[in-house]
Amino acid sequence: MRGYTITSKPRFIAFVSISIILFTLIFNFLFGISTAQSETVQRYVQVGVFSGDTLWSIAQEYMPDMDTRVAVDIIIDINDLESANLIPGMILQVPVE
Repeated sequence: MRGYTITSKPRFIAFVSISIILFTLIFNFLFGISTAQSETVQRYVQVGVFSGDTLWSIAQEYMPDMDTRVAVDIIIDINDLESANLIPGMILQVPVE
């Protein structure tokens, strides 16, 4: 059998290094080993809707540090509401900080 001769040691080291890096990246991508996950766990509070409650008032009460318009949109998205009309007795999930 004929063996291989390394003619340029720096070129061979570069080739092996790049090959290892590419293999590692492809392996991690395919198997999701290096996927980052948020360490922040979002907490929710259940809020019962009473007569006269609005999304605006609930957003201001439970999410005071956020722009109220953005908070209302978040509440609508989380609860899959089709409109801003609330019915007394509904239970809403509202994120808290």
